[in-house]
Amino acid sequence: MNGNVFLSHSSKDKSLVDQIYKRLDASGTFYDIKTINPGGGFTEEMKRGISESGIFVLFHSPNTKNSWVEFEVNLAEIENIKSKKNRILVCPINGETHNSLPDWMKSYMTTTEQYTISDISRSILHILNKNITQNKSKIVGREEILDDIHLSTIQALPKHGRPLQHIVLSGIPGMGRTTVASKIISRSFSMMRQGGPIFDLPDMAEAVDFYIALKEDLDGIMSKSDLAEQIQRFSPLSPEEQAKAIALQVDHWSEINQPIVFKTRWGLRDRSIQLKPWLNEFFRITTEQTGLRVIYVSERRLPDDEIAGRANIAQFAINEVSQTAIQVLLNNIVTPRYYDSQKVEILSRLIGGHPATAHHTALLLNAGRNADTLTANPDPIMAFQAKALKSIFSGEILNETQIKIISLLGVFPKLSFRMIHQVLEIEEKTLSNEIWELIDFSLLQSVDAEYFSCPDMVATHSRTNLQSFSQPLLIKVRSKIEENIEHGEMDSQLVSALLIAAIETSGEIPEELSNLLTSSSLLAIVRSQFDRARSIKGNNREEFASIYKTSKLAMTMRVSDDAIEQILFTGGDSAIRAGIFPKDIIDFMERNALPSVYYLRGSYEFHVSRDMDAAIKNLRQSLSLKHFKLRNIRLLAKAYIRNQKFSEALETLNQLGKNQIQRETGLLILKIRALRGLRLFTEATELEATLKPGGDEYGEVPLFRAGRYLREMKLDLAQEELKIARDAPKVNQLSCQLLECAVRIEAGDASLLPATVEFSNAVNRHFDAFQLQARHAVVEGRWVDAERFLSQITRKDYFDLQIEKRCLELKITDKAISRDLVAVEKCKERLDEVARLSTSSPEGYRDA
Repeated sequence: MNGNVFLSHSSKDKSLVDQIYKRLDASGTFYDIKTINPGGGFTEEMKRGISESGIFVLFHSPNTKNSWVEFEVNLAEIENIKSKKNRILVCPINGETHNSLPDWMKSYMTTTEQYTISDISRSILHILNKNITQNKSKIVGREEILDDIHLSTIQALPKHGRPLQHIVLSGIPGMGRTTVASKIISRSFSMMRQGGPIFDLPDMAEAVDFYIALKEDLDGIMSKSDLAEQIQRFSPLSPEEQAKAIALQVDHWSEINQPIVFKTRWGLRDRSIQLKPWLNEFFRITTEQTGLRVIYVSERRLPDDEIAGRANIAQFAINEVSQTAIQVLLNNIVTPRYYDSQKVEILSRLIGGHPATAHHTALLLNAGRNADTLTANPDPIMAFQAKALKSIFSGEILNETQIKIISLLGVFPKLSFRMIHQVLEIEEKTLSNEIWELIDFSLLQSVDAEYFSCPDMVATHSRTNLQSFSQPLLIKVRSKIEENIEHGEMDSQLVSALLIAAIETSGEIPEELSNLLTSSSLLAIVRSQFDRARSIKGNNREEFASIYKTSKLAMTMRVSDDAIEQILFTGGDSAIRAGIFPKDIIDFMERNALPSVYYLRGSYEFHVSRDMDAAIKNLRQSLSLKHFKLRNIRLLAKAYIRNQKFSEALETLNQLGKNQIQRETGLLILKIRALRGLRLFTEATELEATLKPGGDEYGEVPLFRAGRYLREMKLDLAQEELKIARDAPKVNQLSCQLLECAVRIEAGDASLLPATVEFSNAVNRHFDAFQLQARHAVVEGRWVDAERFLSQITRKDYFDLQIEKRCLELKITDKAISRDLVAVEKCKERLDEVARLSTSSPEGYRDA
């Protein structure tokens, strides 16, 4: 009921109220609009309206002036049915004023006679929003900056003799600048009327954009010809005249005592280091409008020297929040049943101090995305952040020097100005200007006086997308730091930078630097390398092999078991991704009773050795220790399916419960495969109907459907599903290629066959290679070759048997065979056997 708005008005005022109603409708909330005429049932209608509405709006005009007698008589009864969540808003219109309202109306919240249609609409939406989000609005990690802003506002007048009128909030997208702005309005401008306008202007907004937005809000949407005429008259004006025209517009909100918010990414100064001339003049002349309060949400700071000495302007950088704050925020916004404190701690590192990403992550978790999946494969998080930064990095905003600076600081935790200067070898004044411009964009931050770093979110984007810039510079960083050490200049602040440079350039930490290593710095290096290796598309085996080599340094350090297990597990996992058996790490973990060793063994047997029996043994042991439960169950179920132990796979999956399986596409498909393996087709089909491709970063749904369409020989539909699968960020490329090659072969195109066979054999998928070659031979009518390839598949799945059926049908039509009664009889017997086996053979179990 809190989402209902009841608009009470005279029928004679309907045209005006309709305009307000149209603006309310845009919010997507249901609104109830009623015309109540004086007469019978008036009070009853009022009572019903108040009891059923979150907001009851009374439009008082000359047409209703004499209509409130019955309402006033019954006011006590009506007040009695009002709940704390009801709001009554009185709007004097058509010449009525606050002073002409009946006394009982003045006790309610009222707009003033100066309110425009837009102002009234915003007031209603503001109250509605407060009703709906009551006690739900959380702002975490911004307490200190909000205190600073509040003190600046309350101290401005006694300190400088004039109020703080203009507040600029700078920062990269998603840092919560608009949220901070709303908190400033409710706290620091609490004596002002709430629900003021927020103008979302173009990225590079000019003065004319400000003028048009303000004018349309005050006077209504203009026609095309009116708009053209306004632009034509405004554009030739001098900056001083433009500022005066805009000041006249904003004076309306100064008079009704409401703050204004302007959002424009780069509209306050563009690429220049000066303020836009009209804005400079606007700041000056608005000192006379003492009631004016404006907040600007920008991605660039104003130049400090331009606003120095102006008491009516202040600016604040809204930078990243702490990991602790991100954890608190997630605790507030993630549904308790999906909240996992241990996983949230890992997620907070991936989120990197970016509140919008925290909200996006909460959205994924609340929608059922598994926290284990997100921590293991954070692509949805990274993709969200990349989108937020895309316009800055893909456009012409940054020059090459600035991109090089970011690429350097994306790799290193921090570097000094001197080191950046030595590496980039550009003039100091130029470098200083470039760095401060990046700070203006909130892409860099100053730490410890002369040192600079990237916000975590920017650093992650840099590591993923700017490798072509950073790689050549790494050698120079290492060389310069070592050169400084040789000259007796050891900067302890750059130890981590030196170690990272060493490992990135040579693949190992030199013995002479090993005494500088700590467990925390090694863990940071290993994690950084791992994130970088995962972001590489294509062959990344060398990168993972390098991580494995680095992680082994932990075995020589005297540190806690917890720290060493994290480092070694990352190293062991990297080794397996590179196709290496990490024997030394596994031996060390077994000697020190580190429980994750069983998962590493099982993972190696599954992914590299393809020994499903051994994988099952180790994964069952790992699962019994309650470590990596979801990861264990997922891999153990796959191993059982590949071993055609479908009952065991189903039993393993059911340890998670129905709801958890339903929330993750991959688990759902594993369960469908297990059910089909058990020939429980009705249950499998019912479960398949629940598959939803949304958020399927592994492309598992379209791959599954492409396999089904191939089985049904609906090749066009199979190709459509494969196209969808290819677009998934984490899709298994081999699975895509195997299916696409099979579909193409059936359509008469064998061009992918040589590459796919080579790819399959390279990763020990020999049976898949034989099946494809047999399929091609059948399509071309070469049953002898098909039979030869099929004979090498010792454990046939449903697809293998269907190809053998087609092969036998070809064979029996061969003239040499058809005249040999014994050969014909053998073919028929084998056809019967294939038909019998097909009813119990699993389909596609090798794809698990």
